[in-house]
Amino acid sequence: MVENNHYYQDYIDRLGEGTSPEPDVSEAEMFVFLALTIQMGHGVRDNLTDYWSTLDQVYTPFYGIMNRNRYLHILRYLHFTDNRNEPDRTDENFDRL
Repeated sequence: MVENNHYYQDYIDRLGEGTSPEPDVSEAEMFVFLALTIQMGHGVRDNLTDYWSTLDQVYTPFYGIMNRNRYLHILRYLHFTDNRNEPDRTDENFDRL
C-alpha cells in the first residue's frame, strides 16, 4: 500500500501536473481490493470491467463495495518495491527476490 502510493506519486511528479487527483490508497481499501481480486476467481467474466456490470444477467452486488475506477487505479499502480532504494543490479550477490 505504501509503495503503491509512492509509485503513483512518482508518476504524477513525472507528469508535472501538480497535485494528485486520486487520494492515497488506505489499508482498508487494499484489503477490499484483495478480497475482490480473490472473489474474481470464483465467477470468471470475459472482461475485468464486467464484474461491475449492472446488467441483470451478470450483476453481482458484491463488487459494489469498491468503485470500478478505484479498483482499476489500485491495479494500475500496484507496486511492491521501493524504487528510491533500488539495489545494485551489477552486484554478484544481487537477488531479484
